[in-house]
Amino acid sequence: MQNAAYGKWLRPIVLGAATLAGGAWFLGAAPNLALASEADFVGGEPVPKERRQNETGANSRRVDRAEDIIALLHEGNRMEIEGAKLALEKGQADRVKNYALVLTNEHQSCDKQLMDYAERKQLAPRSLEDGKQEETDGPMERLRVRQPQNFDRAFILAMVREHGKMIDAVTSTIRESRDTDLRRLLAEQLPVLNKLKKVGEAILARLPANSEN
Repeated sequence: MQNAAYGKWLRPIVLGAATLAGGAWFLGAAPNLALASEADFVGGEPVPKERRQNETGANSRRVDRAEDIIALLHEGNRMEIEGAKLALEKGQADRVKNYALVLTNEHQSCDKQLMDYAERKQLAPRSLEDGKQEETDGPMERLRVRQPQNFDRAFILAMVREHGKMIDAVTSTIRESRDTDLRRLLAEQLPVLNKLKKVGEAILARLPANSEN
């Protein structure tokens, strides 16, 4: 499910290639820049301070993007699970309720993998709740007040849209990230997100159109 904070994190992930390009030039020449003794000297000569600062900043931005995508997907998983809970309470069609169960299981599994990765890499993803204002007209809030007879289509439509956003973020990160473990993890999760989106689209096509409003 989408909210203001979730959307805020999507843009820097999708546009991360521009940041990466600015810092990628030094990776082949100095693969161990994290070590101060090697970062300060190249070929026996001191590295200019400005270059060291640029290299350090580029490295930090790569770490930030890893933390950002974990935070983004963690929040997405949380909201998908919350939306599925609403569907189990208010959904009318059996296929919608069954879809909600699948969403819950798949997103719980994906989220556990993300949190295990973050713990293994000692990442501290910034909370998407930081500075967040309480929403009164977000997708989740609209679903909560939706009448049961008009709930199913609104729910499935929201799931299809949100999975599309997650797929875009994951695809961009797989393409741009230099973290092999992160790329492997996201490559394993991408088919799950694609499957959930396609199933949602198939259900949406069979629901009455007048239940969207």
